[in-house]
Amino acid sequence: MNRRAVLSLAALAASTALLVSGCSSSPAESSGVPRTVNVSATGSTEIAPDAAKASITVSTLDANSASAAQSAAAAATTKVVDALKDAGVDSADIATQSISVSPVYRYSSTGSQTLDGYQATQSLTVTLRDLQTAGATLDAIVTAGGNSVRIDSLSTYVSDPSAASQKARAQAVTVARAQAEQYAELLGFSLGSVASVNETSSNAPAPIAMADAAAGEKVSTPIEPGTTKVSVTLDVSWLIED
Repeated sequence: MNRRAVLSLAALAASTALLVSGCSSSPAESSGVPRTVNVSATGSTEIAPDAAKASITVSTLDANSASAAQSAAAAATTKVVDALKDAGVDSADIATQSISVSPVYRYSSTGSQTLDGYQATQSLTVTLRDLQTAGATLDAIVTAGGNSVRIDSLSTYVSDPSAASQKARAQAVTVARAQAEQYAELLGFSLGSVASVNETSSNAPAPIAMADAAAGEKVSTPIEPGTTKVSVTLDVSWLIED
C-alpha cells in the first residue's frame, strides 16, 4: 500500500471516530438545560368604556385665495378649541394632528382642469375623559365650527383597565395551571416551580363612526358605549420533576 492510500485510510478512520463521538450524547444533557412544560392561556372580561377619543377636521374653501382659506380654517378651528375648553376639556387633551392648504381643481371629460379655489384643513384629536358628557361636547363643537366641522370618528376606551386586567389575569392563570396539570397527568411527570411568565394584554378601543353634522342642529348626539373586552394572555413555563 502506498503512502497516499495509508493517509486516506487514516483520515477516514478519524472522520468516522468523530461521527460516532458526536452521536454519543444528547445536546440537552450536555447543556444542562432544565426540562419545562410550556402553556399559553388567555383570560378576558367585559367592561363598559368610560372615555373616548375623537378625530375632528375643520375644512374651508376660498375661490380666490389660499391665504383666505387658511385664515377661515384658523378662525373656525379657534372656535372649536374654545368650545372644547368651555365644555371642560383640558388643553392637554387637545392635539393638532395636521394643517394643510392646497388648490382644488375640477376636471372635465376631455381631461382639462379648472381651478375651483383653495382648501385649508386642520385636524385635531381630542380626548373626552367623561363619556357621559361626550355627546354634548360634540354638539358644542359642531355649533361652534358650523359647516366647516367634520367629526371623522369616535373611539371609546377604558381609562383605567387595571381591575378588569386583574380579573382577566386570574382567569388566565387558572386556565394555564389546569392545562399544565393535565399534561403532567397524561405524560406522567410532576410539575415543579414556575420557570417563567410572559404577559400580553389588550384593551382595544371600540370605534364608533360619526356622520357629518351641519351647523344649528339641536338634536343631542347619543353615544352608546356598549362593552369592550379586556384580555390577558400568559405564556407560562413550569419545571418538570420526575
